[in-house]
Amino acid sequence: MGIGFNLVKSVEEWMMRNGAHYTFLATEKSNVASTNLFTTKCNYINFASLVIFVQPVLSTSSSSSSNLSSRGHQDNIKIEKLHIEQAISFYNNRLRSKDMYPTDIDSILKEKLSLGTWVSYFKEEDKEWLINNNDDFVTKTPSSWVVFSVWNSCEAYKIDHIRNKQSISHPLKFFHATLSHAKEKIFPRLKMPILSCSSSGGGGGGSGGGGGGSVGNPFGFLFLYGLYGEGERLGELMKSVLRFASRLAENVKHCKVIMTELGVSDPLIEHVPQEPSISCIQDLWYLKKMNNVAAADRDRHNDINDDELMMMRQIGNVFVDPRDF
Repeated sequence: MGIGFNLVKSVEEWMMRNGAHYTFLATEKSNVASTNLFTTKCNYINFASLVIFVQPVLSTSSSSSSNLSSRGHQDNIKIEKLHIEQAISFYNNRLRSKDMYPTDIDSILKEKLSLGTWVSYFKEEDKEWLINNNDDFVTKTPSSWVVFSVWNSCEAYKIDHIRNKQSISHPLKFFHATLSHAKEKIFPRLKMPILSCSSSGGGGGGSGGGGGGSVGNPFGFLFLYGLYGEGERLGELMKSVLRFASRLAENVKHCKVIMTELGVSDPLIEHVPQEPSISCIQDLWYLKKMNNVAAADRDRHNDINDDELMMMRQIGNVFVDPRDF
């Protein structure tokens, strides 16, 4: 077997020694070598298909981006920021039924890299949006609305960049690989200058050229997560969400693009604006149950258990954890 297969098996063995019940990974649909390795040789199951949407930060006038408050106003749409406890309550009540939902949503929303959670709805229905300030529970919602949170990956990279300069291992080291992926797959589609991902200035050749510089000239993105909406006018609201995110990104140093990821069967995916500036990448998520755990389950139940049934069906309605992106 090849290097890739041996590497996957080594990682799986390490995970089993450390008590993992599942292995989980993602790759691009167009990466045939990767998909063949995981499905044919390593027995992974494709349990979710998603699409990554990417939009460059669109410059607006300084007057529209200088002072973003907790309430964003544009046209006939209002964007209101939730307090963290309100956001936790709202997500738990509205999104817990998704096929995949983080059990530690409170930790995600309280993380300093999370810039906040907002709800977009039409001003004419302002009175239909009621929050009980005593228990932070949303008691009433308008007929059409979209909720979303924003993760500051620019700040995550800055932390990693500083640690790398100090030659200290850090959990966010994976972010450099994410930026390499962005350079190779995203920039060409957006017709943006390709940045060299070398953290040092010399050597390496590369196709960056000109003033592109390196990722050490920091580059980052805002990631929209927890996207969910209801109602018949979601298309207008999604446009407002992306415009708001673009204005927000203007105030985030080194932010170049906005990204989000939605399952192919998520109803909201049909309402993402079909604009030339928005590019997309098809993602496949794979899952595999560890052999020792699977054997133990069969011994206990002598049948297919709930987890195995879940793995046998395609999951599409997911809450994408920004820490995994």
